Amino acid sequence: MKTKNLMNFGKAAFLCLGLLASSCTNESFEEVAGTEETELIKKFFNDDVVLVKDLGDGTFLGGDIIYESRQLTDQKIGYEANPIPNEELDERLGFYRGVQKWPNNTIIYVFDSNLSNNQRQVSLNSMQEWTSKTNIKFKERTNENYYVTITNNGDNCNCASANLGVNGTRGRINMGVRTSEVVMIHEIGHTLGYIHEQTRSDRDDHVRILFENIQNGAASQFRKNENSVNIGEFDIKSTMMYGAYTFSKNGQPTIVQLDGTTHPRRRPELSAGDIAGTNQIYPAGDGDGGGDGGGDGDGNDICEGIDEWSPNIRYSVGDKVTYQGFLYERDFNGWNRLGECGDTQTADICDGIDAYSRNRSYSPGDQVTYNGYLYLLQNNRRWSNQGRCGSN
Repeated sequence: MKTKNLMNFGKAAFLCLGLLASSCTNESFEEVAGTEETELIKKFFNDDVVLVKDLGDGTFLGGDIIYESRQLTDQKIGYEANPIPNEELDERLGFYRGVQKWPNNTIIYVFDSNLSNNQRQVSLNSMQEWTSKTNIKFKERTNENYYVTITNNGDNCNCASANLGVNGTRGRINMGVRTSEVVMIHEIGHTLGYIHEQTRSDRDDHVRILFENIQNGAASQFRKNENSVNIGEFDIKSTMMYGAYTFSKNGQPTIVQLDGTTHPRRRPELSAGDIAGTNQIYPAGDGDGGGDGGGDGDGNDICEGIDEWSPNIRYSVGDKVTYQGFLYERDFNGWNRLGECGDTQTADICDGIDAYSRNRSYSPGDQVTYNGYLYLLQNNRRWSNQGRCGSN
């Protein structure tokens, strides 16, 4: 992840991280045979090609990443790397494109009843790795209307898959029977919105991909993403980096460093780059429901000390700007309104507001909550972000 692996793509065929089991000493990893290329569908994610398998429920599997249909397109649509704040969403709010951060730095989760005791403990241990070293928090769901379900996929492997970012009630992490902390820490990275490190746009300056050693159907998982959001330097130690032998078909490495050597196997821990990147993308002060921007929650203007948005600056995820009298925070694919300048963080603006439903018809003036934000339907049938839940 390193803060950089943020928007890389593609990967097809069901994954499992790591080196070949025969090359590991005290941590066993498996490789699952790649899906034949003829079974994969070509889609675009942020205008970069991904090869995915249609799961038949409105989601698509690309390696260990579960894409929502709203995150993919059938053709390039003109990816905007530096969008203007306050872009409104069309009437189908539930089909908002792209990847969204978890509000308030907090992943809301549910343990499925089919999880084994070991899978639960692996999940808790992996959460602890993130909470002990970054600004990320985890909260078991009570009545929240957006959360990720951690479930057992029934496969007897050290493998898993996960959605990218927060996805309403549809988000999930599918664990194999023998999923380890190494894999689960990686999948939590996907849930936070991060993509694989080896597909970032500058990877060729640091590693070589040996396609001749990659399993049939798995080559797409090493496809370079030209529109990746890369914060910081390439991090070969990142939890989001594939192992040197991942998807090898012949016991030879699939990734080597520029000098031809292989990098060390993954460990069940975040790298220094993972930690720094996460704390930039999910900055301190966003995890308590208040204190965004320059305000500190004791009466200060939330926009105090925050610069106005500029079309000449390339912003990173987590950056804050003011625009037309409001405070915004950069998300993976756009901007989220946090509140109106002059406001202080006192009450929850979402109190009493129902969650958005795809099965309900709305009229101008209606308000809903969606993925931790308050939205207002305007006369032009477009939703306007009114601010983050938990703030005023």
